Amino acid sequence: MTIIIAATLPAAAATIPPQEAELRSAFLAAKSGVLTEAERQNLRRNPLLPWLEAIQFKQGMSTNALPPVVIRSNAEDPANVWLIGQWRSELIRRQDWSASVQWQAQYPDSSTGSRCASLLAVESEKRDAAWQQTALAVWRTESKSPGHCAQVFEHLRINGTLDGMTVWQRFDRLLADDAEARLPEVIAAMSTGDAALAKRYLAVLNDATADVSDLPRDDRSTRVLTKSYSTQARKDPAQAMALLDANAGMFAFTPEQAQAVRHEIALWSLVNYLPEAESRYQALPEPARSANLREWYMRYRFSVNDDALTLTAFSQLLPSQQQEARWQYFKGRILERQGRRDEALPLYAAAAKSANFHGWLAADRLGADYTFCPLDQRMPAKERATLHAGNPGLQRALWLWQLGEASYAIWEWNAAFKNLNAEQQREAVAMAQEIGWYDRAVFSLEANELNPRYYGLRFATPYAAEFSAASARFRLDRAWLTAHARAESIFMPDVTSSANARGLLQLLPSTAEAIAVRNAIEWQGAESLYQPEVNIVLGAGALREVIDTYDGKAYLAIGAYNAGPTAVNRWLAARGSLDADFWIETVPFKETREYIPRVLSFSVIYDWRLKQPVMPISRRLSGDFSTGFKPVPLHCPSPAAATEAPAKKKRR
Repeated sequence: MTIIIAATLPAAAATIPPQEAELRSAFLAAKSGVLTEAERQNLRRNPLLPWLEAIQFKQGMSTNALPPVVIRSNAEDPANVWLIGQWRSELIRRQDWSASVQWQAQYPDSSTGSRCASLLAVESEKRDAAWQQTALAVWRTESKSPGHCAQVFEHLRINGTLDGMTVWQRFDRLLADDAEARLPEVIAAMSTGDAALAKRYLAVLNDATADVSDLPRDDRSTRVLTKSYSTQARKDPAQAMALLDANAGMFAFTPEQAQAVRHEIALWSLVNYLPEAESRYQALPEPARSANLREWYMRYRFSVNDDALTLTAFSQLLPSQQQEARWQYFKGRILERQGRRDEALPLYAAAAKSANFHGWLAADRLGADYTFCPLDQRMPAKERATLHAGNPGLQRALWLWQLGEASYAIWEWNAAFKNLNAEQQREAVAMAQEIGWYDRAVFSLEANELNPRYYGLRFATPYAAEFSAASARFRLDRAWLTAHARAESIFMPDVTSSANARGLLQLLPSTAEAIAVRNAIEWQGAESLYQPEVNIVLGAGALREVIDTYDGKAYLAIGAYNAGPTAVNRWLAARGSLDADFWIETVPFKETREYIPRVLSFSVIYDWRLKQPVMPISRRLSGDFSTGFKPVPLHCPSPAAATEAPAKKKRR
C-alpha cells in the first residue's frame, strides 16, 4: 500500500487531577513542610495524598525521631517505596545503625549501603568470624561502596584482618572496575612497603610515561601497564605504541594484554585519521578486531578516497555488519562510482528495505519509493477507558505530571508501566503524550521490532502554530525545524543539558540573546528559554544562521548546530572533498555522526506527520530548498513483496 497521510491523535483521554487547585497548593505546602491538618482532611480521599504526606515527612526528616508510618496503602506503592528509601538514607546519614537494621527488617534491602549498615550495627566486641567474612566479601567485591562502608573497612584494618593479600585483592578489584579514583583508600590500609608500590602503580596509571623500571615483573604490573597504555592510546597512539614496544621485553604481557593495547592504538589512530592507522590496523590479528574497530577502518578507508582499495575493505566487516543497510548502501556507492551500477543495484535494493537514513538514501539511488510501514497505536475507546480507570498507578502518574511533579510522576509511571502488556504500554504512552509528557515514547517503549513503527506515537507534533510561524519567519522547512526539536529535547520544554543548553531547541542563553538582538526579538532572559513560544523562534533563528554560514548545506548546518562550527570547520579542512554522505560517516564525534542522519531522517517522518509532500532525503542532504521537487511516495511492501527488490517499484 502507499502511505499518504498521518493519523491524528484523538482528544485527550487523561482526566485532570481531582481537586487540582487544592493539590497544587498542597504540594507547595508539603515541600515547605507546612502542610496543615485542614489541608490533609480536605484531601483525605484524594489518591495523591500519600505523596503529600511522604513529601511533608521528608521535609522534616532530619528532626523526626520516629520513622514514617507506612500504613495508608501497600508498602510497594510508589509513594511508600520512595519514602522507605528516604528514611533508610536518613538513618544512614545519622549513623543510627540499630534503627537502620530495624527498618531493614520491616522493609528488606540488599544494597551495599544496607549491608554495611547492618555490619556497623553489630557491637565491636561481637564482630566474630562470620561478621568478618561478610565484611570481607564487601571489601573484595564492591568497588562502588558508599562512604559509610569505610567504617567497616577501618574496623577490618584495625583488627588486623586486612593482610597484605586481602588488601591487594581490593586494589585489583578497583583496577578491574575502572575505579582508580578510590585507590588511595586502599593504599591507606597497606603496609609501608605495599603502599609505596601501590603509589608507584597509581603514578603510572596517571602518567603512562612514568618510569616503570622498578616495578615487579609480575601479572599485576602488566595489568596496570595494560590499562595505562590503553588510556594513553586515546591521547597519543604513537607514544602508547612506543611505550608498549619499549617495555615488552621487561614485562611479560600476555598476548591478550598486548592485543588489548594494540587494539586501542589502532582504534584511536583510525579515529584521528593518522597516516599510521592502516598499518596498525592490519598488524592486529583478525580475532582481536572488534566490530567497532572494523567500522572505524571503513571510515578511514572512506577518508582516503581510494575507491578500489575501499571496496576490498568491506570484506573485513563481520557478516552481520555486511547485512546492515549502512554498509550495503556505501558498498553500492563505491561500486557505482567505479561504473559498476549493475553490481550496486542489488545492494541498494537490500538497503532500501530499511526505513532509515541509509535505506532511504539507497531508495533515492534507485528512484524507488521509501519503505515506510506505520502502525496505529490506539486501543478501542472502551478498552482505553478501562485501562485508564482500572490502573490507579497510571492515573497517579498522569495526574502528578499535570501538576508539574515530574520526579514523583516517574516513580508512579515506572511502577505501573512494567505491569502492562505491550498494547497497554503503547496506549499509556499515548495518554502521556496527550498531556505533554512526550519523552515517554522514547524512554519507555521497548526497542523491539514493532515499536519503532508506531511513528504517530513516537513523533509528536506539538506547538504547531509556533513551529509554523518560526519556520515562515526564518525561511525554514517546517518538518526540518520540528525534527530538530524532536532530536534535541523530545519536545520537553523544561530540559537543561549539562552545558546549560535550555528548552526545546537546546539553546545556550548567550547564543539565544545574540540571536534575539540580531533579529529584533525582545530578549526576556535565560529563564524564558523554557517557554516554547520563545525557544522555538530563537532556535529557528539559530538554525537559519548556521544554514547561511554553510551556504545552505543542510548536513553541515546540522553538524554545526550539534558540535559547533569550530569542529565542523576542522572536519571540513581535513575531509571536505568527500561527498556529503561519506563526509557524515567520517565525522569523529559519535554523537554528531549519528545526529546528522537522525535529524534528516526525522525530517522525512515529519513530512508525513505534517501531511506535507515527502522531500527526498538526498535533496535534504544538499540543502537545496529553492526549487520544486518530486515528492517521494511512502510504500509498505506486503510480506510477500518484502523479499523483492524495492527497485521494481519506481517513483512515478
